[in-house]
Amino acid sequence: MSFTSIEFVIFLGLCLVLFFKTRQQSTRKWLLIAFSYCFYLVFGLIGVLFITVLAVAGFYVGRQLGNSSSASTSKRYLWLGIAANLGALGLIKYSGFLAETAAVAVRPFGVHLWVPDHPLLQIVGLSYFTFAGLSYLFDIYYGRMEPCQSLLEYVCYLVYFPKLIAGPIVRAVDLLPQLKSAALPTVQDLEVGCTYFLVGAVKKLVIADQMSSHVSMILAAPQHYNAFTLVQGLIGYSVQIYADFSGYSDMAIGCARMMGFKFPQNFLMPYSSVNIAEFWRRWHITMSNWFRDYVFLPLEINSRHMRNANVRASRNVILTMLLCGLWHGASWNFVVWGGLHGVALAVYQVYANARRKVRRGTRSAFHPGTLAARALTLSVVMLGYVFFGTRTLNLAFTYLWRMLSWSREGVALGSPYIVPLVALVLIFHLLINKDRNLVEELATYSVPVRVLAYGVLLLALTSLVPGEAVPFVYVKF
Repeated sequence: MSFTSIEFVIFLGLCLVLFFKTRQQSTRKWLLIAFSYCFYLVFGLIGVLFITVLAVAGFYVGRQLGNSSSASTSKRYLWLGIAANLGALGLIKYSGFLAETAAVAVRPFGVHLWVPDHPLLQIVGLSYFTFAGLSYLFDIYYGRMEPCQSLLEYVCYLVYFPKLIAGPIVRAVDLLPQLKSAALPTVQDLEVGCTYFLVGAVKKLVIADQMSSHVSMILAAPQHYNAFTLVQGLIGYSVQIYADFSGYSDMAIGCARMMGFKFPQNFLMPYSSVNIAEFWRRWHITMSNWFRDYVFLPLEINSRHMRNANVRASRNVILTMLLCGLWHGASWNFVVWGGLHGVALAVYQVYANARRKVRRGTRSAFHPGTLAARALTLSVVMLGYVFFGTRTLNLAFTYLWRMLSWSREGVALGSPYIVPLVALVLIFHLLINKDRNLVEELATYSVPVRVLAYGVLLLALTSLVPGEAVPFVYVKF
């Protein structure tokens, strides 16, 4: 059930009506769990059973972890929880990838291993609720929170439907206190939530879906197109994936806000970034923070004996981004994408450390140096998108070679959507202060301004939406 479907709007409306009419807090939690399971049943019964088992196991492991009296016992329970979560993730998501890699490795020796064409089991959103469960256990282990005492609240936290399929990755330390109080939303919460939902729908349907068909054709067969078309496809994909994913995140944040729950911001004008480190502070923020807190920082602590801080940080950030790439999918394309960003972050960190020794004044947003830094950052990001958006390494390298060698052979595709929509998004990133949240601000404006803004959003949705719906890009991760 897609957030942009009529069925989901009816589903959400029914959930909100019952949520407002229910007065008892425990009943509201049961209601959220029931609607979350109904939402997830659309994707299959096996997934519902799987996340239920994972939720119950995580709850009891967390209780034992919090109640253990010794460090060694706590560590054993932590490793038990990690093994349960990552074991399930590895078996379902990565077994085929590992089998295929092993088959390729032994083929030169005359050994032929059978590799299944499709995963034996597919569970939508597996990575997201696995990471939610892991963050809960880590936060208990590191003393950031007490274990949840209510199985009902923990299951609600794990399966709450707005974040279930593709995030944001909401941590237990942020959401469980809100679920415990289960307070009814205010009128402002309803308005802000609706605004988030409308803005997200416009990003997804009006921007991402309009260019999707042409971008997908170019990425699927780069050998058939000339260099200009490949450049057009690449910048189109850069905007499509941003509008698609940030649109989904906005709609998820809006759904939760309408029920009185505040999710963390997941995107904050990432294409305004002047360096690759800032980009990762603004792109998929909840995932970036997850990998920083639970992968990079533990690596830093465990390797603090290394004398050279630059070498240590470079190694750790590259390892972190390789894992981040693998998290996105069981493919070498994602590993290369993660490694590319890891190397870029390591290089920038060395540069930044050297630059701190030289005093420099602040630059305006339109300073030539700032514009050049933005262009360089976007170039690195888009280079990574070549590997992220193509299906195989062979297609990725074909895409790069034909584009960078400026091949004139092939079809010249002129899309009427890509260039204007790309220009719209990039101008928005260039002119609007990148630290502002216009959705939150809109509720504070005068009534005529708000009515005009909502009217424009609704007009765009009713007149500019393409005929065929396109699935959310990040649902597959």
